[in-house]
Amino acid sequence: MGRFAADVSQLVKKTEDRLRYVALQSIQDVMEAAQQPQLGITKGATSFVEGKIPVAEGELRGSLKAELLGGGSALGPDSFAVALSGYEVGDTMRFTWTAKHALPMELGFRARNGRQVPGRFFVTRNAERFQSFVAARVAEANAL
Repeated sequence: MGRFAADVSQLVKKTEDRLRYVALQSIQDVMEAAQQPQLGITKGATSFVEGKIPVAEGELRGSLKAELLGGGSALGPDSFAVALSGYEVGDTMRFTWTAKHALPMELGFRARNGRQVPGRFFVTRNAERFQSFVAARVAEANAL
């Protein structure tokens, strides 16, 4: 193989490595942020921050199921790290909070007493941040 071909091969490999780094780290950033706990109202919290997952007993946080489609899956608060270990660029991943109260906590709901409980948007707010996570990781990769 000539020098030019070797240089191109090396550049392709470096680009693929950076792309994988940016993708993995950005997905992990979203998942870590979505799983960042805050004390639940039922446990004495007087307020909340949108984008953090409410924790009373840990069931919601622990119900995270991370799947690498075509690969394996894992269940638990850090399951995304397990699923990401097998990730390759182009793979499809799915993250699901399986607790019965996951969607009502995300979007909000009307309590039995008629009071409206606002959504915590622990998934939505962090998914909205994905592009900023990517931009930060691209800057890191370019600095390497």
